[in-house]
Amino acid sequence: MDYSNFDTADFVTDDGFVAWVKYGENASHWESILRNYPEQRAAILQARAIIQAASQLPAFGLKEPTDDAIWQNIRESMDAPQRPVRNLRPWYMAAAVLVALVATTVMWFTMKKPDHSAYRQLVARAEAKKDAFIESINKGKKPETISLPDGSSVILQPGARISYSSCLTGKCHRQVFLSGAAFFEVKRNIEPFVVYANEMVINVLGTSFMVRAYDEDTLVSVAVKTGKVAISIQPKENDARANLSANQQAILKRATHALDVLPMTVTITAQPTITELYSFVFADAPADSVFNMLEKAYGVHINYDKTLMAGCKLTASLDDEPLKEKLKLICQALEANCTIEGNEITITTKGCH
Repeated sequence: MDYSNFDTADFVTDDGFVAWVKYGENASHWESILRNYPEQRAAILQARAIIQAASQLPAFGLKEPTDDAIWQNIRESMDAPQRPVRNLRPWYMAAAVLVALVATTVMWFTMKKPDHSAYRQLVARAEAKKDAFIESINKGKKPETISLPDGSSVILQPGARISYSSCLTGKCHRQVFLSGAAFFEVKRNIEPFVVYANEMVINVLGTSFMVRAYDEDTLVSVAVKTGKVAISIQPKENDARANLSANQQAILKRATHALDVLPMTVTITAQPTITELYSFVFADAPADSVFNMLEKAYGVHINYDKTLMAGCKLTASLDDEPLKEKLKLICQALEANCTIEGNEITITTKGCH
């Protein structure tokens, strides 16, 4: 089913959604919906709050005309697009009326005032120090690769955004602020690379890792694929710290600042696992399969002559390298030239020897 056009009312009146919220039925399906439809997170969380609150209320009915009028008022208070009003179940309407008195204003404020998010506050503090930042937002439905000025790569998941220093090379600070989910491949440099993800601060020199830091979530997580990272928690007076190596993950409970370090073999619901991350270790791999993997992993398009490169094969370990460095090493190995323009990559060669 396509959930891209669902609003709060659609989720509230969906029997499968209600069964998930109340009884945990078909949890994997709805968790995948959260991942695949990031633009619907606000509506899903709002509908879930209404259902959870309603489950604590006694069941009683309202007359149908009253149902329609109340729901119309709720839509207007949320400033949502108007649609034909359906006959909602009395139980849900009663719940919606009572919950809306307290919850709707808070939810509306959260949805309409992103400048007060943890992400925005962190960026504002950095900008107050006269630092200049560039913001990139993935407004699409597929992962999008951002190449940072220092050569590092960031794969933004749909709905995610980052702000990064406009001066990430030389003696400038390499710092990135994240809202949402993203996979980082950091180019090695003497200057540390720092990711601010809500209350979690991640320090690295050169490594690859996945971070999930949504404003509305109660958890922040980082999963290390290669290398090592050092984690600390803001505010600085908090002494929760951890050092992670490859195949380890850390889960931060934002409310208590409790930090748990776990092996990647332990699955945390809705958290990244190592199976979601691509491996770039190639052993006599055909060039076609290498380019196909790069396209899928980074959301780029690679143009090359399949006939000329039909016999080209690659043996290399590139897990630690950002996208640009991967392409540079691949082209050197295949005796090819590479040009990059946004998400379009062109590889030219006279053939492999």
